Amino acid sequence: MIDILTPVVLQTGLACIAAQGFFYVLFAYILPKGPWTDMPGFTAHQAVAFPLMAYMAYQGIMAWYFSDADSDTFDTPSDRILKIHPLGVQLSEIAVGMQLFWDTPLGFIIPALNDPLKLAHHIGMFLTAAQSAGSFGRPVGSYHALFYMGAVELSTIPLTFVDIFHPKHKPWFEYLKKKGPSSLLHSLNEACRVAFALSFIVVRGILFPYEVFTSCVPDIFYTISLPEEERDGATLLSLYTVLTTSVSFTFLQMYWATLVARQIMKALAGKEGKKED
Repeated sequence: MIDILTPVVLQTGLACIAAQGFFYVLFAYILPKGPWTDMPGFTAHQAVAFPLMAYMAYQGIMAWYFSDADSDTFDTPSDRILKIHPLGVQLSEIAVGMQLFWDTPLGFIIPALNDPLKLAHHIGMFLTAAQSAGSFGRPVGSYHALFYMGAVELSTIPLTFVDIFHPKHKPWFEYLKKKGPSSLLHSLNEACRVAFALSFIVVRGILFPYEVFTSCVPDIFYTISLPEEERDGATLLSLYTVLTTSVSFTFLQMYWATLVARQIMKALAGKEGKKED
């Protein structure tokens, strides 16, 4: 049974749209002229994303790493795929609402967010979250969603700030340059860049593939091997969808992690060059 528009999905989607509209009006028409005036849609998107990612990351991290309450309930491969974790379902529904009503649509509407690879990521995230939320049937992998829809967003928190000042966003980039390297804003941006680079490499470049290939994928294959009557209503289509998106996302995260690592090496090489001069 298709049940996409659950209360959590609707509440998340409508809240994101409302917050986007509020910040858009604030940046475009109320605040004094600045880079936020030139890019009100993009700036509003970042303002909405920051607290949302912080909430999802906090909930996921606390449940995945600091809670022992689920150790006995989800102790077998089939349990981790088939048993329903309430928080995992909630985080998945938040991701569904976010992507369905706000993040993905804005990727097509706002030029600064129109990146084909990121849009593909958003669509894949929606499909994966829809499986663990039970949008197209019974929830599949809601326990693993604690990590993939929650804990991994840790690296997105500093990214929402750092991305604002990327050179491709010229009004904001020029605004930061005018502030100068001794400004508080420049120092904050540099701190967030370091936090993003380190968290992305650790969380998405190392922990993400580790969890996928040592836990999630083996759990899915085990569940697929079960007789239909033991899969508790989980269809092979749903299981293979989660398997495909999980592996695809892993290689995408590893690709992005290599790009971040190159930037780190480039920055370190630049600093070494300046010292020699």
